[in-house]
Amino acid sequence: MQITKEQLHWYGRYLDHKDIRYFDYSASGFEFCFTGKKAQATFITDTEAWDNEHKAVLGIFVKKLSGKSEYKPSYWNNLPLNESDVAEPVRVFLTEAENKITLFESSDSDKEETVVVKVIKISEAAFGYAGFKSLEIDGSLVSGKKEASNLKIEFIGDSITCGYGIDGIFEKDSFTTKQERADKSYAFLTSKNLNADFNLVSWSGIGLISNYVDPSVELPLTSWLMPALWPYTDKFLSKRLGLEPEFWDINRFKADIIVINLGTNDASYVRDKEERRLLYVSTYRTFLETIHRANPSAKICCCLGVMGQLLCDSVEEAVSLFKDDFPYVKTAVVKFPQQDEKDGIGADWHPSAITQKKVADQLTKALKEL
Repeated sequence: MQITKEQLHWYGRYLDHKDIRYFDYSASGFEFCFTGKKAQATFITDTEAWDNEHKAVLGIFVKKLSGKSEYKPSYWNNLPLNESDVAEPVRVFLTEAENKITLFESSDSDKEETVVVKVIKISEAAFGYAGFKSLEIDGSLVSGKKEASNLKIEFIGDSITCGYGIDGIFEKDSFTTKQERADKSYAFLTSKNLNADFNLVSWSGIGLISNYVDPSVELPLTSWLMPALWPYTDKFLSKRLGLEPEFWDINRFKADIIVINLGTNDASYVRDKEERRLLYVSTYRTFLETIHRANPSAKICCCLGVMGQLLCDSVEEAVSLFKDDFPYVKTAVVKFPQQDEKDGIGADWHPSAITQKKVADQLTKALKEL
């Protein structure tokens, strides 16, 4: 039985082109429930553009249900949790231009089972892309009405938000997409804590006035900044496909809260230069207005600090300037403690799973207050 993309429940930003649905941002993907013996999906990717260390990675979660009536589409209810309340997906690496993947197969070839299958992208949009082409099930699809979420959160961030390097070890491993775990990032965990739907618009190395630059470099790296990326569904993917970038329709995901975690990469350029710091503040304040005008009913939470606190006060200054003009917008600023070596350090000096969880717990408390 062939299942169309419209019959699936989708999460995160996605882009449709020539019968392919591309779900490229971290933690975007889909789920479905069926009663049957086997489910196979075909995904496409740009494998030729990347070496083996930077190809797209998917996570597949499967949860068995006692019956069809148990199914309610939700990001969280259908994560199979172990005794530690952690869901570990089967990770699949898209190594071919077209990849046929078995998502589920009954252990007993004569027995049908009712299962929920969830597929999310656990590597980020900056590397190999993922496109859904087809799904075939040996069985029947189980319909379910998506539960209304009490909360919708959009996260705008950099590598920390992507879950960069979580499964790696500092000074031992160099980054690969195999170490990237969007499902272990503070954004994913915070949303889980709050039972919230969420979107991630995140990109490693990205900033507001400069992407990450080496300490020896005195010019900003401005080829790919968040203010030019965020307004579009998937600007980089559109470029790869030779398309005019599609503006993101805010009505597809009306966020109640928008969380911004940007400045870690800007700090690599700002350093101790006051004119650069002021440019960061003014750009941040303008970006806040852009975010607010597109999402006039959303609250805004601005975070920074886990990989360096040079610009934490500047974030507060930018929010204060924004509040001068928009005093009615509910805002919060959260300063994360800098990561501690005793909690482990991930690849390329990025936060470990323990640190990401601590950040999530702090942010969860702040968002509850907000």
